[in-house]
Amino acid sequence: MRFYLGIACVLFLAGAAIFLWDAFGRMRTRRLIAFLPTSKAKGVFIGLVELSGTAECERGEGTVAPMSGRSCVYVKTKIEEKRIETRTTKNSDGESVTKTEAVWKTLAENESRPLFYLRDETGAVRVDPKDAEIVAEKFVEETLDRSAPEYFKWADGRSELPNSCGIRRFTEVGVPLGSALYVLGKARIRKDVVAAEIAKDETEPTFLIVAGNEEKARKGANYEEKLSLALALFFAVGFGACLPGVWGAERRAIGFGALGGGGVCVALWAARALLSYVNSFVEFRWFVDRAKSNIDVELKRRADLLPALAEATRAAGEHEKNVQETLAALRSQETILRVDGAPNGGAIATAPRLLALVEGVPELGADKNFAKLRQGVVDAEDRIALAREYYNNIAENYETRRKTFPHSLVAALWRLPEAKFFEAEGFEAKTVDVDLEA
Repeated sequence: MRFYLGIACVLFLAGAAIFLWDAFGRMRTRRLIAFLPTSKAKGVFIGLVELSGTAECERGEGTVAPMSGRSCVYVKTKIEEKRIETRTTKNSDGESVTKTEAVWKTLAENESRPLFYLRDETGAVRVDPKDAEIVAEKFVEETLDRSAPEYFKWADGRSELPNSCGIRRFTEVGVPLGSALYVLGKARIRKDVVAAEIAKDETEPTFLIVAGNEEKARKGANYEEKLSLALALFFAVGFGACLPGVWGAERRAIGFGALGGGGVCVALWAARALLSYVNSFVEFRWFVDRAKSNIDVELKRRADLLPALAEATRAAGEHEKNVQETLAALRSQETILRVDGAPNGGAIATAPRLLALVEGVPELGADKNFAKLRQGVVDAEDRIALAREYYNNIAENYETRRKTFPHSLVAALWRLPEAKFFEAEGFEAKTVDVDLEA
């Protein structure tokens, strides 16, 4: 008996540790959702970000869910079948006992995680959902027998398992194309183009994709945290109840053991919650500093970019000016001279053709260059505005918590400085002169 109790103790202890650790991770995710302001797609900067928008596929019409037929950017299906299983075990007297029961067996399970985009009013950013925790929308959850046409259709005609009961359970979840989408993860530079994407990072354990808005993500994280804590408490109580039996203690010690196991779990949870509370607020201050540095990066980018764009545009304009002057000179000539300066006898007949041929060449595109310059100015200013808005939002969140109890105690103990709203300083914050004169 003690041997079996020992095995139970190990299992209960492992379960308590696993779920308690999972609850700690859920706690951090919940705090990040509460602390981080939502970024704009056009203003995504490298690091941990939170985005809200709509789901769009990278190309075509996205992935088609095989059961519901809906267009998605992510889909997962599972098919289970009930079958009869016969098991032989031994009872306490050592006699063989045969049991027959119906159990669910997985017939097929598939998941599609293609690259997709999150779009908001400012633009779109690519999301690589590999290794992300995805909270999807439920499309199908049906239990059908052989009489239903979907019984074989949704299973791609798969034959039944041996000893089948003729009952299948179909489950399909996904993220619909064009639906509301929430993403919390780390941004990095894409490998194919100079643009940001959200993807799994080894240095950041949190990568969450939710088919819904921020409120749904917050409620989901809170529910998962409480569920993991409840399961950890259950296994801790079970461990405490089994431990006295392993030691050969009296039965009345079982209650004290269960109470002790639950008490230790709660104590560990409280200590971790306090540590997480402190760490998250200190980490929040680091987010504020990073947001401010992003403004400096964008100001520097503008200071370096615009003069270079202006110089390229000025050069293109000068080149086109020279071409137009040459064409004007050709139009004023009655004859076209050869290279050696002698008149060409057939010049009068050739000149109209030559001019028509030259003028038929597409324009050199100074207007396009000026349009690019304007777009460069607009993009630079937009990114600065977004960086400033993001910083001011996160600074406001930080200051609101820093001045309220009990965050004020943490701020005072760790001497966390005040976060002031953005004020432009330095030459990079000044208007950049764009000289287009030749």
